[in-house]
Amino acid sequence: MDINYKIKDFENRNPMSIFYEFGYEPDDVKLEIIESFSKYFQNQKNLKKFAISHLINNWFSFILLQGENPESVEKVDLFVNIFNDAKKINPQETIDAYTFWLPEISQSIIRYWSLYNTQNNLKNLCIEDFAIETLNMIGVSIEGILKPFFKLILALSRIQKRKSYDLNDINLKDLGVIIDELINTSKLNDLLIINPHTVRLNQWRNIAYHHNSQIIDGQIYCSYKKNGSFIEFKVSQDDLEKTLKHILLIFKIVRISETIFCFDNLTKIQKATKKFGAKFNVREESKLIDFYSPITSQGFKVIEMTITDEKALLKLQDMQEYPDFQKRAIHSSQFLYNLWEYANSKKLIIEYLIFNEELFLRSEIESNEIIPKLNKKNKLSELLKNIQFTYVTLKYKQNKNPFIDLKIEKESQIFFSQIGEKISTKEFVKQFTLSVFSNYLVFKSEGITEILTNVGSDGSMTTTNRESNNYIFRVPATIKSKKLQLKIIEVLTSIINLYELGELSCEIVEETKNNNRYYFKKQMLKNQQIENQITK
Repeated sequence: MDINYKIKDFENRNPMSIFYEFGYEPDDVKLEIIESFSKYFQNQKNLKKFAISHLINNWFSFILLQGENPESVEKVDLFVNIFNDAKKINPQETIDAYTFWLPEISQSIIRYWSLYNTQNNLKNLCIEDFAIETLNMIGVSIEGILKPFFKLILALSRIQKRKSYDLNDINLKDLGVIIDELINTSKLNDLLIINPHTVRLNQWRNIAYHHNSQIIDGQIYCSYKKNGSFIEFKVSQDDLEKTLKHILLIFKIVRISETIFCFDNLTKIQKATKKFGAKFNVREESKLIDFYSPITSQGFKVIEMTITDEKALLKLQDMQEYPDFQKRAIHSSQFLYNLWEYANSKKLIIEYLIFNEELFLRSEIESNEIIPKLNKKNKLSELLKNIQFTYVTLKYKQNKNPFIDLKIEKESQIFFSQIGEKISTKEFVKQFTLSVFSNYLVFKSEGITEILTNVGSDGSMTTTNRESNNYIFRVPATIKSKKLQLKIIEVLTSIINLYELGELSCEIVEETKNNNRYYFKKQMLKNQQIENQITK
């Protein structure tokens, strides 16, 4: 497996950079996960414990579901309720049923990765190849991926309704029998009966596996057997593709629900797996994404990872534009433990790069210096106490605040803050300058480098030096004194220079963004850029 190719693929689908681009902090991400899943978890301690380390990928799937198929979120509620209602009736039998199918569910995840890795761009295929490829994916998705989940759901449904059941008997049932009972006894009809042809999930499996399809005069015809006779129907390419997407949506819903139940009851499930002697196989892609996601959740982008027997090197770049470099660099070193768990290398190295891609800190440790086992007395800092830190650059001090020693001559003009409070001339200069600086930061954050700013008697205007697609931000104010206008330009120039040199206090940057609608203006600029692209 090409690790860096996979990481790049993860990056293309990872929404985390958007969160950090709009001001999120690591604690904010954790709170979002807890808020999203709190109504599903009965064990809130487990939710807080595993939010970042194990639930981040599930949360990604959940928020994408909310965005793309908001009506499907209630199906997550439905499946989680089936799990929890069964547990309420008989906790041990519910855990045992889950553990019984856990090895098969693990194999389903492996098959999903195979499906993901081998998928073709259906739009580029001729109708014959399109039909074969789409139906093949439908068959694998149902038989190879979803079937173990629905065996489990049937067992839980019977526990929930206090009906007799036998795990081995359910395991041997035909998929059609399982689907029929779930349709008749649960509220899953709109998932298991797929429109527009009202074909049941198991019937789509039969169509795919028995190759009951043909192309006639450029049209796709499918057929399935019902009550001893064949039913044939015509299906368009769009509807066939929608059917595949619907089936994959079912997998996403049930996988989100199953993962929630697993970590809500993890200790009991771990005990049950030992009792049953359950064995699992985890694909390398699953290991990699479990390694990768907690890192990105903390606001670090994985630039590159190289692993040999001798050395494992992980290069991380900060997603935050101008954080406390020192603090964030030390934060990045904690992932040496994650790297130790993932890679079997003698030496572990993490390189922390700041927003301009310059190497700031290198953290390294020998593998044999990490305590092999965690216990309640071991904190992460103790496990990594032998880390060697090397500061590659020392020029980014982030310790200068130009307002501390700023001297401003008293003006006869009376100044007011943006909320109408009377303020001193010095405070006005600070507030006004930071408001203008905020506009500069908005342009910079969107990759715009040619930025012009002027300050006059009616305030400030910041614009892009472009012949077309020019953008303008204004900060209105009455500044009567020409001398004060020049002083503001001088202070603004100093702030911009200190920022570009990495010497400006990060507290000043944070204050600028928080007090001047930075993220609102950033979104407004993004929208304008998108609109300009559309109208080109």
